[in-house]
Amino acid sequence: MSVFKTYDIRGLWGSEVDENLAYRIGRGLARYLRAGSFLLGHDARLHSPELYQAIAAGLMDEGAQVTGIGLASTPQLHYSQIDGKFPAAVMVTASHNPKEYHGFKVFDATGGSLSYDKGLRKVEALLSGIPAPPALPPRSFRTIDGLSRYVDFVARAAGGRKLTTKIVVDASSGSSGPVFRKLTEALGVEALILNEKPDGNFPSHDPNPLKEESKVQAAQAIRDGKAAFGVVLDGDGDRILFIDEKGEGIENYFLACLVSEELLSHAPGSAIVYDLISSRVLPERIRELGGSPVVSKVGYTFLYDRMVASGAVFGAETSGHVYFKVSDTYYTESAAYALVILLGLLASRGKPLSELVAPLRTRYVQSPEINVEVKDKQKAMREIERRFAKGRIDRLDGVSVEFEDFWFNVRPSNTEPLLRLRLEARSREVVEARTEEIKAILSR
Repeated sequence: MSVFKTYDIRGLWGSEVDENLAYRIGRGLARYLRAGSFLLGHDARLHSPELYQAIAAGLMDEGAQVTGIGLASTPQLHYSQIDGKFPAAVMVTASHNPKEYHGFKVFDATGGSLSYDKGLRKVEALLSGIPAPPALPPRSFRTIDGLSRYVDFVARAAGGRKLTTKIVVDASSGSSGPVFRKLTEALGVEALILNEKPDGNFPSHDPNPLKEESKVQAAQAIRDGKAAFGVVLDGDGDRILFIDEKGEGIENYFLACLVSEELLSHAPGSAIVYDLISSRVLPERIRELGGSPVVSKVGYTFLYDRMVASGAVFGAETSGHVYFKVSDTYYTESAAYALVILLGLLASRGKPLSELVAPLRTRYVQSPEINVEVKDKQKAMREIERRFAKGRIDRLDGVSVEFEDFWFNVRPSNTEPLLRLRLEARSREVVEARTEEIKAILSR
């Protein structure tokens, strides 16, 4: 299976991703993007520094100028690209994947990611004509320190407000520990930072904050230290999970309701983008706040493009990614920015985080996303449409069906013989009954 995925390049170290591939990708990107100048950064994974050097060599051998920022979070790299007016950037990272994975995220001149359909397909095709190098001696290139400028940019979102909240930050041994240390100091916030030191072995827990085991340490520290809330970050610092003062994780669509409240108070009537598997409480709440909800397909590229097209001030994915419009031309994905926005909301509301979330939780009951192995995905989705033809059907991303008391979405996996089922209803009984009914149809 190709390491060129829907949104990035990712695979197992050694068998799928190595220095030779990184070098060839560098040359392929230089030929396709014709950018002339690239900014590079890398996460904390064990072999990311080697891949960082190798992709730089490939770019340079094609005549491109290379500037590096070294160890960084992905949002930090993205900001540094826009701030420095680099026409392209590459982050060496495998995001939230386990430690065995390595990879690359690519950003074009607009600041948007280069997805498979928007260019990685053509880069992949170019690689067949690019041989592996006989050797990869280290190359020297200019390096810059983008950390201070990035932290200053994020801290400005506080608007000068004094933030005295006590919080817990779990950096998951990824590359964002230095960012959140410097940010909390700049804000004057008392912060206990767990797993702050970057370590590609991820010794404390998996770098995916959505896994239950990944939030255990932070939740305990919040309760023990009587903190107002905490966050868990992924390996490259762009995905975030918020945890309330009781140690309970907050689904990103509930968190997005709170962020929307804060942002719409400053930008009334603005558009906010959400992915179609979010709880329906999010678009309802956006409307109640006077905003305009805009639905998107699941995934970075789709949501980013919808934000730009609609001029949205904010976007949120169920997976924990959050996006902000910070100028007329700059949109960024930033977990750190979300932290500052929520700190501001808590300062102005004066209520515990759990109390702010509680009314949102009671509107609907959600089923967790369920993966169903299916031999013929298209046939199974056609059967879903036939069986639920009386509902309101939408084909924006897979098949979505809506009834008065429940809705669900079935989407095909891009890489596996799976269909992903997401369902929400007005009662637990309906969730359980409909989930089993749909699973039975898909499994036939």
